[in-house]
Amino acid sequence: MQTTATVKTDDVPTAGDEHRFRPGGSAAQVERLRQFLTEAIQRGASDVHIRAGDVVYARIHGQLIPLDTPVLGALDTREIALHMLATAPNAPTLDEVHDYSGPWSAPGIARFRISILKQRSSYMVVMRVIPDVLPTFETLGLPASLGRAVLAEFGLVLISGVPGSGRTSTLAAIINHLNTHAPARRHVVSVEPSIEFLHKSLKCSVTQREVGIDTDSYVAGMRAALDQDADVLVLGELSGPEMIEMAFRAVEQGRMVIARMQSSDVTSAIKALLANFAGDAQDQMRLQLAESLRCVLAQRLLPRADGNGRVLAAELLCMNAGVREILSDPGRLGELRAVLAEGRAQFGTQTFDQHLADLVIAGRVAFDVAVILATNSLDFELQLRGLRR
Repeated sequence: MQTTATVKTDDVPTAGDEHRFRPGGSAAQVERLRQFLTEAIQRGASDVHIRAGDVVYARIHGQLIPLDTPVLGALDTREIALHMLATAPNAPTLDEVHDYSGPWSAPGIARFRISILKQRSSYMVVMRVIPDVLPTFETLGLPASLGRAVLAEFGLVLISGVPGSGRTSTLAAIINHLNTHAPARRHVVSVEPSIEFLHKSLKCSVTQREVGIDTDSYVAGMRAALDQDADVLVLGELSGPEMIEMAFRAVEQGRMVIARMQSSDVTSAIKALLANFAGDAQDQMRLQLAESLRCVLAQRLLPRADGNGRVLAAELLCMNAGVREILSDPGRLGELRAVLAEGRAQFGTQTFDQHLADLVIAGRVAFDVAVILATNSLDFELQLRGLRR
């Protein structure tokens, strides 16, 4: 028999919130859930993993760390999943779930993005912590030249990296930057895989749409944004010829398009975008890219030298005449890294190795870690010696 979940006195819902606290999961199990979520948040967790046959794990500074919890059984994880679905907005019933993803709040603790799945006939829950404080360029360590680029009236900005490299936080920081620094009020429309950061309208009017809930797909959300007087489009994904062509059209119409891609560095991001086209179409896209592109940021998250968290390392392309010439010529992409290195002082461009050297000099990243991750370890060591003199 299920009993109603108990909440702390300061978390008692108002009259309009009763639907968020429908019965689901035993009171004792709910209280245990709150206890280990509180511990995870206090320790700076970004994710929490709950599965049958194991203790609860939290991802802290990029590492999965076991929490001091009992080993959970299949009934425990079922009751936890039952409680979350019962108190989440528009969630299905437990019997309907094979894979579910959606928002969920633990009152007085934090907001989460939860994924509930079945594995080995039991339920597993993976929880992404949604911070209450919006990230900024300063807190993330993003280059100032990126901030100037996104404030331009129109153009294409690409944010690249592998999964887990912090791209979602970077996009949130860009929206926050627009919302607090835009010289004129603009309509910012984001189309996101999941809404993790909530933005209030300040200097901009911000509209956030989630794929699968607010719009059917990225393409549908992007097409609708173009019809809804968007000045800035922020896309959680840019892939496929249709989306890329729409992005170029939006720029030609005088809009700013800021989009996330999955590539390890600036050159790979440009190659991946052009690879969506072939033959004459690729030549045309190459010319459009040279005219539309404002900048490309490729980022990685590295362990801090003091062991307390992670730090962002970035490679940055900012458009200039030299970059434009390279992008227009299919045989010259290999020259791009050298142009980024040479244009640092004048244009604000930089390579990963240049930024790695800065982080080592500042004591934020250990030399041994940086050498392993450098694009060219020998050149990196020589460059670092030159900076230290």
